[in-house]
Amino acid sequence: MKVASVETYRLDMPMKGYYKNANHNHNLQPCVLVRVRTDDGLEGIGDVSPVGGYSRTGPDETAAAVETTFGPALLGADPRRAREAARRMNEAAPGFSEAKAALDIALADIHGKALGVPLHELLGGAVHDEIIFNAWVGVQPPEKAAAEARAFCDKGWTSCKVKVSGDVASDAARVLAVREAVGSAFQIRIDANESYGSVQEAIDLAREVREADPVLFEQPLPRENLEGMAEIRRAIGFPVMADECLYGHDSLIDIIRAEAADIVKVKVMKQGGLIPTREMVSTAEAAGMRVVIGHGFGYSAYTLAEIHVAATSDAFLPAIESVGPEKMKDDVVDRPVDIESGRIPVPQAPGLGVTLDEEKLERYRARGAAKV
Repeated sequence: MKVASVETYRLDMPMKGYYKNANHNHNLQPCVLVRVRTDDGLEGIGDVSPVGGYSRTGPDETAAAVETTFGPALLGADPRRAREAARRMNEAAPGFSEAKAALDIALADIHGKALGVPLHELLGGAVHDEIIFNAWVGVQPPEKAAAEARAFCDKGWTSCKVKVSGDVASDAARVLAVREAVGSAFQIRIDANESYGSVQEAIDLAREVREADPVLFEQPLPRENLEGMAEIRRAIGFPVMADECLYGHDSLIDIIRAEAADIVKVKVMKQGGLIPTREMVSTAEAAGMRVVIGHGFGYSAYTLAEIHVAATSDAFLPAIESVGPEKMKDDVVDRPVDIESGRIPVPQAPGLGVTLDEEKLERYRARGAAKV
C-alpha cells in the first residue's frame, strides 16, 4: 500500500456567532483539509484550523506547505508507517506542525480503515467508553457570559472555560457571574490566552475569583515568561495550565524544569501529529502533571482525531476542549460530530469514522482559493 495522491483544500466555515478571546474575535473559521488516496483505493482525510495569535502558520501558508512540500514528500510512502512518514516530512522541511498534523491524521485514518479498527486502537486502545466536553464562554459582559454558561449547564454539560482578557475587574466579574449562574457542581476553567501583562495582576485576578473555585488558570502570561508562570503557580492555590508556551517535546521539558505549570494543554495540530501528542502526554504524566486536550475551533475530522487521543489515557482531565463542531454552522463530512449534550461514546468505526461530503466540500471552499 502506497500513497498515490494528496489533495489540499482551503475552506471557510461560518460559525454560529462571534467568538472572542484576548487575541481575536471571529465568526468564520478557516481550515486546511487534506485528502490522501492510496494505490489500492483507500482514502483518508485530515484537517487543521489555524487560529490567529496562536498558530505559527496561517491557513494559506499551511495549505501551500502541504501542496508544495509535504504532500510530495509522502508520495510512495506506506500510510501505515507513521514514523517513516514523519521522517519524510521532517526531512522535507522543519516546522509547519499544522500541515504535518493534517497529513498525519489522514494517514492514520487510512491505517485504521485498512485494519478495520478505530483510530484509538493505533495508539494503544481506549481506557474510556465515553468522552465529555468542556464548553467555551468568550469575553463578553458578565450577564451574557452567565446566560451562555447556564444554557450549557441546562443541556447537560458539566464544565466550561471562561475567557479573560487581562483586566482584573471585568474578568473577575465575568467569572463570578458564571459561577452564580451554574451552581457549585459545574466546573469552571479560566483561560487568559497570555493576556496578563504582570505576575501581580494575574495573582490579583486569581484571588478575586477564588470563591468561584476554578479548576485551573490557563496561560495567564506571555509564553516566554515561564519564571512568571511558576511564581503565579506558587501564589494562587489552584492549578496553572500551560498552553501557548507548549510546542514540541523540548518546550514541555522546559516547562517541567521551570515548574511553570501543574497541567499542560496539548493539541494534535500544534504538536504535529497523533504520536508526538501521545508521547508528550506520557512525558507530562511521568512528571506528575495532568493534561488537557483540545483545539476549540476544529471541524469534525480534526475533532474526532483528538477524541480518539483523549480516549487513550487517564492523564487527561475528564472534559476535553475539542468543541469546534459545537461552534460551527455546518461541516464537510457525512456524519458531523454531535456534542450537543456535552458527551459522546468513544467512536468505534474504522479510522476516523467519517467520509467527505463532496457537495459541502465545494460549498465551503474559501472564496478565491482553488484546490491546491
